[in-house]
Parts: sequence; C-alpha cells; structure tokens
Amino acid sequence: MEKIYDNIIKETCLKYVSKCGVNVFMLPMEGYSAATAQFSVRFGSQDNSFSVNGGEFVKIPDGTAHYLEHKLFESEEKDAFSLFAQTGASCNAGTGFDYTQYYFSCANDFSKNLGILLDFVQDPYFTPENVEKERGIIGQEITMYRDNPSWRVFTNLLEGLYSKNPVRNDIAGTVESISRITEKTLYDCYNAYYNPSNMFLCVAGNFDPEEVVRVCEEKLKDREPLDVRSEEFDEPIEVAKKRIELAMPVAKPIFEIGFKRPTVSGAFEVEDHVYYNILFDIIFGDVSEFFEKMRKNGSLNEEFSAGVFSGRGHLFPFARGESADPDHVLEQMQNELRAFKKDPPSREDFECIKRATYGALVRDFNNVSSVASVLSETALSGVAPFSTIDAAAGACYEKMLERLFSLDEENACISIIKGEN
Repeated sequence: MEKIYDNIIKETCLKYVSKCGVNVFMLPMEGYSAATAQFSVRFGSQDNSFSVNGGEFVKIPDGTAHYLEHKLFESEEKDAFSLFAQTGASCNAGTGFDYTQYYFSCANDFSKNLGILLDFVQDPYFTPENVEKERGIIGQEITMYRDNPSWRVFTNLLEGLYSKNPVRNDIAGTVESISRITEKTLYDCYNAYYNPSNMFLCVAGNFDPEEVVRVCEEKLKDREPLDVRSEEFDEPIEVAKKRIELAMPVAKPIFEIGFKRPTVSGAFEVEDHVYYNILFDIIFGDVSEFFEKMRKNGSLNEEFSAGVFSGRGHLFPFARGESADPDHVLEQMQNELRAFKKDPPSREDFECIKRATYGALVRDFNNVSSVASVLSETALSGVAPFSTIDAAAGACYEKMLERLFSLDEENACISIIKGEN
C-alpha cells in the first residue's frame, strides 16, 4: 500500500491498486463517527462517441451516461436503495459532464455497505422492459430541469461558450435523444467504460483500511483491461455565441457570464482553477470595490458571485447573479478587467485572498464527504490527492498576473433569463 503524505496539511492518503485494476484512495479520519465511499467512473455526458481497442467510433445518444446511472440501482432481485436502507446507510449517485459516481455514507456496518456498493455497480441488469419503464421517469426529469431558470441559464451559457465540446449538451439529454437508448446501448457503454482500469474507489472517515482492501479483493471482479477512448473534439478558442437570452417566469432577470479559456488538463487545470479563483475573488468578490460600487448603485445584489468552472476540455472563470440590466454588468466587468490590466492588484491583496482560498480548502478536510469528493475529483483528473491544496499554498503573485494578462475579456458569453412579460 502506497502512502501519499502532504507536508502542508500533514495528512496521509493511502493508495493501492486492486488486483483487477481499480485505483483505491483512502484517508482515515481519526475521531469521526461516519465514513463515506465513492465509486467513480470516467464516463459522463461528454462521452457520446467512443472506440474500444482502436476500433471504429460508436456514436451514442445524448443522456446515455445518466440513463445508465439510473438503471444500475436495479437488480433482478432487489434495488440497491432497499439494501442500503436495511443497514441505515444513505446512498445516491450522480452524473456529471465527465464522470458518473455512486456513493454512500454510514455510521455502522461500513464493510457490509461497501460490499453492497461494489456489488450493484458491477452487476448491470438491463431488459427491454425495465429500460422502457425508466424512459418516462427520465423524460419527466428532463422536463423539470428545462423548466428551471437556474439550470437553463447555466446550460445556455455552456451552449454559448462551446461549439464542439459536448459539454454544451444537457447531461440528461433530450426527450428525443433518450428515446433511442436501448438495453444494448447501456450494455455496450457499461462494458466499455465500467472497466476496472477506468474506475476509482475513494474512501474517507472512520474505517479500517485493511477491511477496505479485503472487501475489494473479495468483491471486485477481474476483467480484461480495455483501451477505451472518447472521440476528441477540436474546440475553437472563440466563444460560439456572445449572448443568449431566454424568457421564463422569473421575478428579476438572472444571468451567468463566462470568460472562455484554452483547454488545459491535469496539473495545469488545477493551477488555472486556483489562480482564476483568487483573481476573480480579488476583482469581483464580496469585499471588492467592484461589488460594493455595483451594489450601491443597484446594478447588483447579494445574489452575485464569481468563481471558476472546469472539467475535461473546459475551464472558464464566471460570474452569476440577478440584475435589471445584465448587459451593463458584463460591460462593467469587462471595464474592470481592463483597468486591472493597467493597474494590477497589489501583492498584499493577492496574499490576503490566497490565504482565504487556502483556508477554505483546508476546512474541506474537516468534513468526511468533502474529503471523499476531493479524493474522487483528483483521481478522475489524474492528479495527486492533495494537488489543489498544494497549488493554493504555493500560488505566487507573478503567475496570477500571467492569468490576468492572458484573459481576453472580449471572449465572453452572457446567458440571460428574463421575465416573460
């Protein structure tokens, strides 16, 4: 078992690779009563075309990864929710743009619950009847999200920012696209992506690492490693659309603004994420002169926030909020970025926000679920478990300025939801 020690926060993550190829990351947390396990696979909504072992690329309907997540909870005998309920554990799953994750939390019977998790994720049961039954349920979910202004303003922003990257497509797909999903579609995707070499188990909290190893060696199934590749896309640096507006029932217009950045991955994505978080917190954060000025003149309210959204093949600093005139907000943000390029933030401001960013990341390590999520995110990204904290602790002023000067404030998209009247 490999020990990965972080000198900064004095924590040790344990890593071992099971005999079938699943990478397992564990962080025991002394003094905690609960434990969480997350079983993740690099398969999300972006993966809508794939090849196996160098074969032809197979196109699959949008929403397949999400559909598969729903169906894995069923078995021929009993669904996973019922099994977890018998032990008192809480369980759920989620599909993102570039991953699917299954997880549980419990205070007792951790080994038993871990066995349940590994069993149902490795035991697909798809029939024409149960796949068809789910179609209406997921169709209702799609309709519900499309009627949600907060979700639509975000998905419209992705559609405006990206022209090739499938991140521009809704995670759940459309009612039309899921109508083409069959049990064969699900089995094909499961057999390709749910390969041990493409999966990660991350555990945090009160548990015995040796028990985790024992359960994994007992439950994880041997499968031949596969070379599974999602079809690549050549995403232009320019935004697809600069402005998208939609009318929905909202009391006040809401908006999201994204500033498109070139594609980066691995450690470079981690660093960009940290630096742009610090930069946008300095310029547009709660205590910034920009926010105070815009709040006082009524252009913004307390709903305004800024941050960074990133994943496989996409990264952009963003801002969101409510405003009677969202276009004015974008214009003022662009002016503020130009002003800071001429008169950059002070080194003192950088150090202050850097400490706050680092502190927030450290606080995440006081929460069992947050620790498991950090381990999962870094594993899926192919970086070391403490990469984000290390990047924040080691952030330097000059590298933040490089991000500021390289940001094209004109290469932005604004997504607006306005009232219907």
